[in-house]
Amino acid sequence: MNDPGYDIIGAEIHRKAIHNLTNEMAIALRRTSGSPVVVEAMDFSTCLLDTEPEHLGFAAYVLFHLGTSLLGTRLIADMVAADGGPRPGDGWIVNDPHEGGAAHQGDVAVIMPMFHRDQHLGWGFVNMHVLDVGGAGLSGIAPGAHDVYAEGLRFPAVRMIRNGAIEHEWEKFISANVRTPGPVLNDIRSMIAANNVGNRKLSEIVERFGVARYLEFSAINKNITEQVLRERIASLPDGVYEAAEWNEWDGHDGPDSLLELRLQMTVAGSSLNFTYSGAPQIDGFVNAGKGAMWGQTVTALLTALAYGDLPVNGGLWRPLTIELGSPGTIVNPTPPAPVSDGHSEVGMRACKLTRDVLSQALALSDDPVLRSRVAAKAHDGTPVSALYGGNQHGSTSVVLYLDSPTGIGGGAQSVHDGQDIYGATCMTGCGLSDLETHEAADPVLFLWRKMVPNSGGPGQFRGGQSLEQAFALAYVDTMGGPAWNSCAEVPPSGFGGGFPGSGSTYYLIREPNLRELLAGGEAPLSERLNGRHELTRNKVGHMTLNRDDVLVFVSGGGGGLGDPLLREPAQVVGDLSAGWITPGHARAAYGVVLDASGLLDYAATQACRAAMLERRIGNMPRRPLSAPESVGVAVDLAADGKCWCCGSCHETLAAGNANWRDEVPMTDTPITTRFAELEMNVRAREEDPAVMMREYYCPACAAALAVDVVVAGTETLPAPRLARAGVPALASAG
Repeated sequence: MNDPGYDIIGAEIHRKAIHNLTNEMAIALRRTSGSPVVVEAMDFSTCLLDTEPEHLGFAAYVLFHLGTSLLGTRLIADMVAADGGPRPGDGWIVNDPHEGGAAHQGDVAVIMPMFHRDQHLGWGFVNMHVLDVGGAGLSGIAPGAHDVYAEGLRFPAVRMIRNGAIEHEWEKFISANVRTPGPVLNDIRSMIAANNVGNRKLSEIVERFGVARYLEFSAINKNITEQVLRERIASLPDGVYEAAEWNEWDGHDGPDSLLELRLQMTVAGSSLNFTYSGAPQIDGFVNAGKGAMWGQTVTALLTALAYGDLPVNGGLWRPLTIELGSPGTIVNPTPPAPVSDGHSEVGMRACKLTRDVLSQALALSDDPVLRSRVAAKAHDGTPVSALYGGNQHGSTSVVLYLDSPTGIGGGAQSVHDGQDIYGATCMTGCGLSDLETHEAADPVLFLWRKMVPNSGGPGQFRGGQSLEQAFALAYVDTMGGPAWNSCAEVPPSGFGGGFPGSGSTYYLIREPNLRELLAGGEAPLSERLNGRHELTRNKVGHMTLNRDDVLVFVSGGGGGLGDPLLREPAQVVGDLSAGWITPGHARAAYGVVLDASGLLDYAATQACRAAMLERRIGNMPRRPLSAPESVGVAVDLAADGKCWCCGSCHETLAAGNANWRDEVPMTDTPITTRFAELEMNVRAREEDPAVMMREYYCPACAAALAVDVVVAGTETLPAPRLARAGVPALASAG
């Protein structure tokens, strides 16, 4: 065994001690904050950075806070360096996406220096989504705002904490500008308390190791993470990988626009470069600041290359460069562009783009472990509302439930179906709140929570299923506020021939028969509830709920992986028995037919699948459909780079330096038409351009090679351009 030149056991003990430190910060935050966003939904993060600043430890509740914590702490470190350095007990509040690296204004961070005795050793970062920051929206999200000034309070990096406590003048200022001053101020104090716990634990660790060994092990652990990540990147084929997404925007009474953003990822040796481009910034809250873009990019990277078996620290950032292109776009906005939902709109689209290009590269790796990490896109969208008004306790409530964003489906993996009720990719630690908690605090009555049939994208492994839930305004006359939905019309695509997941939506039921059902002793379930259904725009600056009105949220599913016709019929029957899919979906998506007794009709299923294969390419396939050697690797590049081949039957599709999509059979269908056939949810557009499903098939075996979700008129999406296929030498990404 080679001697690494350092104390392996000591370095690992140090790493785990730092990890435990950030977890204890998180425990302190949850125990001192009364906010359901923290206690129930767990929309927060805690981390420790060194004086560089680089991450040393991170409690992974919301992954995109890796980007915001780095940018915000860098800003403060640079500020205090010119001012004689930080002092013990000082603290800064940061929530400005334009100037402070924050994800959005509702995500407020408290950043404090960490000392051992008189020596500055790092920075503590605690971030949580507070209930309100004032402005035209609620809880820091303002779909009705036309500029950043209407979105609420902004703190680019304001020192308002001295001697470990928030200054009284700042308390008065915040109290005068938010709707829920008590909970907001308590949350700030909780973040201070979490940092204080972190500083105390840090001193204990340093006392144990000594300053010199503490600093040595900090550097070693960052270097280990960098080394392992670089080894994995080096196992990806050098080349350029591209993907496209469209962000939905129908706010300010229209028009209903689809805003394009693209990502080009370059693999060069052991480095990755991510270069974004996007439509011009708009006067709506979807623009994503630097913190959101960096954070969502590294979120997808973690889930594909690092999450679960690689320590999260500053070594993760060293092989990466992230370029946001020219200022003034939806991926690189400048003031006064509104940005209060940029992390969940353009930001989550950036996460899906990154997942896409990484899966393209993973599919072509010679490393079987990396090839197995291909995955479809998660839904990564947020159907949600924020309502404000009186409650049954004689006080006020901000009704912001993260259940619907938590209730979205995950992308299918190469070893199993996508996770049901997955939460967004960035929400690794977030949870589904108890209904009783909501009902105890707010004037609502929950009517149902249930899985949405057919919501996961069809595939050899299907996408994760999603959640539908509904509540009524039960105990007050009215509440009001904004509502928004980010993934209704352009759902998440699958990978390797897998189909897209369903879209998400929300709607109101006005003047329902709620009281009649309750009075008669009947549960007000969806099949019994009558009333006037009202479908609003996706982005609404203000809507009003009256007593007994019902608000229904239907979350969307994740994309599928691999050709649906490769899914075992028994698995499809199992999904039918569980109620996850309908008989019509089983037949249209998977070619599975049941007999009169509800059992699998094997002969009819074989005949149905054969007919589907023939329809795909317009004739009988001349080769049988078979599973690729690696699940989800539907198209492969020959070892010599000379040709693209079908992963199922190895038919040559195109030259290695060409775009194979231009050479194979393709169908181009409006997604509303195709989803109607599949009995899946997607919101219909009433304006051009249409959203299309482009399905590409092998000309020999009719295997599904790719299913792209694009806007009508979009040029064919490019295939990877690889060095081994004759692409000219690529510039270094590092």
